[in-house]
Amino acid sequence: MRTGNKGNADGMANRETALKPALSRGMLAVYGIGTILGAGIYVVVGKVAGEAGALAPLAFLAAAVAAGFTGLSYAELSARIPESGGSAAYIARGFNRRWLTGITGWALILTGLVSAATITTGFAGYLSVFVALPDALLVPLVAGVLTAVAAMGVKQAAWFMALTTALEIGGLLLVIGFLGGELAHFPAAFGAALDAGPVLPLAGSVMAGAVLSFYAFIGFEDLATLAEEARDPKRAIPFAIVVSLAGALVLYLLVSAIAVSAVPPETLRDSGAPLSDILAAHNGPADLLALIGLVTILNGALAQIVMASRVIYDLGVRRGAAPSWLARIHPRTATPVLATILSGAVVALLALAFPTEQLAAGTSLLMLLIFTAACAALLAIKARGEPAPQGVRCFPAIVPAMGIVTSLALIATRVFA
Repeated sequence: MRTGNKGNADGMANRETALKPALSRGMLAVYGIGTILGAGIYVVVGKVAGEAGALAPLAFLAAAVAAGFTGLSYAELSARIPESGGSAAYIARGFNRRWLTGITGWALILTGLVSAATITTGFAGYLSVFVALPDALLVPLVAGVLTAVAAMGVKQAAWFMALTTALEIGGLLLVIGFLGGELAHFPAAFGAALDAGPVLPLAGSVMAGAVLSFYAFIGFEDLATLAEEARDPKRAIPFAIVVSLAGALVLYLLVSAIAVSAVPPETLRDSGAPLSDILAAHNGPADLLALIGLVTILNGALAQIVMASRVIYDLGVRRGAAPSWLARIHPRTATPVLATILSGAVVALLALAFPTEQLAAGTSLLMLLIFTAACAALLAIKARGEPAPQGVRCFPAIVPAMGIVTSLALIATRVFA
């Protein structure tokens, strides 16, 4: 089977240093949890509660089911095709169209860089609560530090992610530990919400909350781009995807149940920092949680810079869709340094040039289109009867089919809402 610009890829593979497998599946799982959690739960829980009220945990559960179909599809695809291009590599194998592969790869890069720029802008806004620094100084500084960490080596980036993920989970455990007693009120609040009105409006509220909370589960696709830097990628990447999705779900269910039990949902809806406000309302360490949330924002931006540089590498090495010089691997760091520097520079420029609202608009739709195409590629691979390599766990065709259905449903919801 032809896979893009294979002749050039083989020649370059002989001339350039390849990505080095350095990540264990445990480290990948932590990386995945950090990428999925990001800073989302620190903010999105309030918006979900505003839509679903005391039924917010149901909204997170529905979103997890929807994201799970695509997540499991990526788990199988990453094991079948352990390449750093992620979605672009899957679509190349599924449809064997170079132009479609190139468009997908650059679209994936764009979503990552725009997401990182949005996060960087948000970090600057939160930091202004503690110390006032001009964006023209702060944004390039933050982007520069993250780029340096990403360029130093994938292990260094993974350790940074592990540290910030530990802080992030620690912040959520702080909420659970300090306000866990509020869970005693949750059954009554949940029951009252179920009795509040007809079933259809309630279901509509839950689904509206699920649409919002779906975006708190994406991030597993970043793991797929680390396949060439994983030890035993056929098992490690699927393991990390499943564990990170399951771990995030458990935390989301606990935190959302506590949130709607501790504070009225309408109060959460209007809060920019709902978890901090909940702790403040109960005389808890709100400032500490706000500081933790500020620090953990950075892991999402770092993951996107790492992801974008790996996709650029793949497009240059295998697809002929990026300049070959961008795909060069530094012999000491074993990272695509030039692609990483370019990614960080674009993040800084986007963050300085555009407001957050403009940066965020449309990126979720683009990501959902990529999810749809990747699930369709897995269906095409299965329809051809292409055998999976030994040791790869395969799922029935209903899994990628439901991934397509849920992604298209979310696209329709976003477009026609």
